[in-house]
Amino acid sequence: MSSLTELKWKTLTRVVNEIKSPNQFLKKRYFSRHKPVNTEDIEIDLKTKGRQIAPFVRKNGEAIMVEGSSATRYSVSAPNIRIKRPFTPSELLFGRQPGTDIYIDSGAQANAVQSHIAEDLQLMGDYVTNAEEWLCAQAIQGVIAYEVADQEVFTITFPKPSGNNITLTTFWNDGTAGDVKVLEDIHTVKKVLADEVGLTPTDAICGESAATQLRLLAKGGYITLDNRTLNMGNVDFTTQYNDDGVIYIGRIAGVDFWEYSRTAELNGSDTAMIRTKYVEFLSTSANSDRVLYYGAIPDMKALQGKRFVGERFSKSWEQEDPSAFMALLHSRPLPVPRRPGANVSMKVISG
Repeated sequence: MSSLTELKWKTLTRVVNEIKSPNQFLKKRYFSRHKPVNTEDIEIDLKTKGRQIAPFVRKNGEAIMVEGSSATRYSVSAPNIRIKRPFTPSELLFGRQPGTDIYIDSGAQANAVQSHIAEDLQLMGDYVTNAEEWLCAQAIQGVIAYEVADQEVFTITFPKPSGNNITLTTFWNDGTAGDVKVLEDIHTVKKVLADEVGLTPTDAICGESAATQLRLLAKGGYITLDNRTLNMGNVDFTTQYNDDGVIYIGRIAGVDFWEYSRTAELNGSDTAMIRTKYVEFLSTSANSDRVLYYGAIPDMKALQGKRFVGERFSKSWEQEDPSAFMALLHSRPLPVPRRPGANVSMKVISG
């Protein structure tokens, strides 16, 4: 029996307990409507029309022909997530699992092995959840762009109106704090959303630098935060970071401000969910019309005509040589802000 510390129960337990919770604040709060479809490609219709005044004609005059709305159709292939994990005999049969004694019966060992497999499968699920959250964050900004050599390259654009991307002239970290006009900046956002989609902003999601500066302005007395009680189910956001990594800052001019400073590893680099110098303004109204689609997954082991319609497809198989148990997880998520004008991105920190 090996005496390596990595095989001792306490060491293994510590490793398990350090698995971090996945990011899913945006997915749960703003893309809570999920819609699996039975195709790999998803068509998106973008219809636009201004506030044209109907023309007037003389009594008994002929009706005047008017234009309809302009429509642009995009066909988007849902991003493809396909990951797998091997479980080798030496790992499953001879490696000691957390919570087991050195000498145990075969039934206890089998249960420990099943628990170990379940934990790794949950980890794979967390990888997918983090990917969904990253896609949601990119969609809110207006462009999903991904490029990894020898893997995949794609760009999906949701055409936000140009006025919905705002760069302040007086940033929140201006050297003269008295010149910062947060209330006017919020009013600008309200005007943009009212004009574009007839909605009002309910939430402002701050990147880390933006949230830090907002607190400094509040501490200096330049803005007033209404730290009202805000509960969502059994989770209270008023004082602590929750499991999804957000903390409630306060309410300003009728808008709830949050800090979402979590990052995730993308292609070996830490990537912020919300750009650190930005605030993303959104409405939680159903009229914002955000949908998280899931494209169909083609697979010979699927039940529905060799394709699976749902959020996640999984399967497992035994590999003969070298001997291993393989587990696979497949998903094709595509978050779509069907009204791109319902999202306003504001750069509030200089640099």
